[in-house]
Amino acid sequence: METDNFKSVKNQIVTINELKYNISNFKKIFYIFIILILLLNTLIFSFLFIRNSIFTNNLQNNINITYLIENITSLIENKINADNNACILVKNKLKNRIQPFDFEDELMFFIDLISCNIPFSLIRFADGENSIMKGIKINAKLDKWYWDHKNKKFQESLIESASICTNQNSFIGIPCKNWFKISESILSFSKCSTAKFMSYSSLFVNKNYPVFKDWIIKFINSSNRSKIILVANSIINKNITWAYKFFPVPDHLVENWDNHSISLLSELSHLAKQNNFIFFISAGAASKIIISYLTKINSNNTYIDFGSSIEFITKGYTTRTYAKNGDTSHLSCEPFLLQNKSLIYINQKNNEKFSKIKN
Repeated sequence: METDNFKSVKNQIVTINELKYNISNFKKIFYIFIILILLLNTLIFSFLFIRNSIFTNNLQNNINITYLIENITSLIENKINADNNACILVKNKLKNRIQPFDFEDELMFFIDLISCNIPFSLIRFADGENSIMKGIKINAKLDKWYWDHKNKKFQESLIESASICTNQNSFIGIPCKNWFKISESILSFSKCSTAKFMSYSSLFVNKNYPVFKDWIIKFINSSNRSKIILVANSIINKNITWAYKFFPVPDHLVENWDNHSISLLSELSHLAKQNNFIFFISAGAASKIIISYLTKINSNNTYIDFGSSIEFITKGYTTRTYAKNGDTSHLSCEPFLLQNKSLIYINQKNNEKFSKIKN
């Protein structure tokens, strides 16, 4: 009897122990479940936090990018507006022009015309061209050309080019006051009636040369070079990579004009029929004829007689004293008016006017 009771109690104890064990296991499982839920919540919270942070950062980045774009757009618009306003002033200067500006200002005027894409033509006459028009034999050894009476056609074409100033936005440069007799002779072959489209033959040299040289180096190394047509002789630098097109001309083009002019002008005319090109021309006395001819073909391009001022980038060296800080590097020209074929120079110091050339 006692044995049965003992067994019953023992079984109850075992049952209670098993129950305690089961309860303990359940608690462990419950705790693990709670921990897993907490971990899951932590992961979800972390994910949401990171997502929100990324969204916030992206939003901030988008705001920053938008702000940056707006600023850049504003700067570009301001630059365009400033350039447009500056070009309006240049156009007004051209419209209201009655004479050449002061020597340095005259250079900047033509640079501004180029910057504003306002087409023009400019040829520059000096003693060599004057001699040819007067029928005087000349041998320009430095520039490797000469002229004599056999080449009448070149002489006639040169005389015709001296009246380029009768065309809109077409300029002729004449020597400074110290060379007034040569200027007087040049004007006797020209049909210019006012100084509106007249300038200085030494515009790019002497005192203006340092500023001009700095500008042209920057210009040919900019995107503008895609518009440049170079026509030049005595080329030493064979790799002309800064021009859209290069037309080399022989050193003795003047005396051989009859042999080369037809093919040269034909090729150049083909390009000149397109708009917005800038022709850099350095071909001695022939430059005047070339520019006059191309201006008639299409006046919507720019044609500039640069002469020796660009030989440092075409020849690779310079032969002129003004480019070597020589005796002429300080020289400038005085503005002038043209009245009844008389040049009236304006004294810059006291603004007095006096006639130096009279018929």
